[in-house]
Amino acid sequence: MNAIKCAIAKPGLVKAECIEMNENPEITERFNVGSVPHTVFNEGAHDGLGLMPEERFVVEMMYLKSAEDLLADGELPGMDDKKTSSQYGSIEPGEVDLVIVGAGPAGLTAGIYAVRAGLKAVVLEKSIVGGQVALTPVVENYPGFATVPGKQLMDIMSEHAREYVPVHEGEGVDTIDMGDIEAGETITVNTNRGVYSTKAILLTTGAAYRQLGAPGETTYFGRGINYCASCDGYLYKGKAVAIIGGGNTALTDALHLKNLGVSVTIIHRSDSFRAQKPLQDSVDHEKIPVLWNTVVEEIEGDEKRVNNLRIRNTKDDTVTDLPVDGAFVAIGQVAATDLAKTLNVALKDDGFIEVDAAMRTNIPRVYAAGDVIGGLQQIVTAIGEGSIAAMSAFEDISHPYWKK
Repeated sequence: MNAIKCAIAKPGLVKAECIEMNENPEITERFNVGSVPHTVFNEGAHDGLGLMPEERFVVEMMYLKSAEDLLADGELPGMDDKKTSSQYGSIEPGEVDLVIVGAGPAGLTAGIYAVRAGLKAVVLEKSIVGGQVALTPVVENYPGFATVPGKQLMDIMSEHAREYVPVHEGEGVDTIDMGDIEAGETITVNTNRGVYSTKAILLTTGAAYRQLGAPGETTYFGRGINYCASCDGYLYKGKAVAIIGGGNTALTDALHLKNLGVSVTIIHRSDSFRAQKPLQDSVDHEKIPVLWNTVVEEIEGDEKRVNNLRIRNTKDDTVTDLPVDGAFVAIGQVAATDLAKTLNVALKDDGFIEVDAAMRTNIPRVYAAGDVIGGLQQIVTAIGEGSIAAMSAFEDISHPYWKK
């Protein structure tokens, strides 16, 4: 999308082409594409992995280097270590009642409820709207939909939310200045596009994929090591992959890949699955092989891609090789609490944000909801938590209990 926008804005300078990799395997192979979206600038002069905010995309397109390398080399004009990205390409500051950080089910629902309660709110999302639900192949336990693709469900939810509240994609929060909490001073939120003054903050930042930690995982990320089967699964049609994990996500991914025509083997460190019984029954029905009591010791490959997993049986410590074309890691999530930590928000022992029944954190005017607070981590619970958090913010702004 960013490439198309650039081509439309500057047709004399930029030419962009979207390539469907299933229909163009030779191009996929030539540019060693193993995860999407994958952007190739100038026939391979520079590659961009993953979804990028507009500003980052344009900078990397112009300089044909990663933003991190440009910052390290001091090549971005006028930039130095003392400045934040919010000082570049910023928009006019805005005053709102509630800034919602994250546009998953919890954040979108909170936006609806906040505005309906009379608050002026904005939803900021550094990546894509929908969070991890948008990357789920099929949702089968959301009331009202017997079965629905995760992306479609989040499109419906997003469209509904946008009728009430602005939803800004590609706008990540850099820093938050709480001011004098007890005096009720305005909170300042700095993003990569502007500055917001707000009375309250709701963190619905979700959770990120947990990494395996095996040697070779970072080296081969996007080159055979993946974390999203619905994003990258079709790249492995007719090939052999391993699914690492034993929960709902792992088994859902395994079934999705099997239906795509991928040869799948599940690797699980225990002797039984944690996943729901219907998913286990489906895996049995599809005759997907499972390596029980097995862990991945090392991920191996050549200069281009993964080609082998060194695996160890935890019962007898035997080490063997499992030749694969790729592997999908599905071993749980880690709460996205970087912002929360900067605000000294209290975390639980498992690393998720601690809240009370009203979704209040230990810091006045800071609330949290959704996957970032742990618990059941389902769409329906995130929606409920988001609505509760929005109403708590409304009540507290109307009757500020934190003021001296």
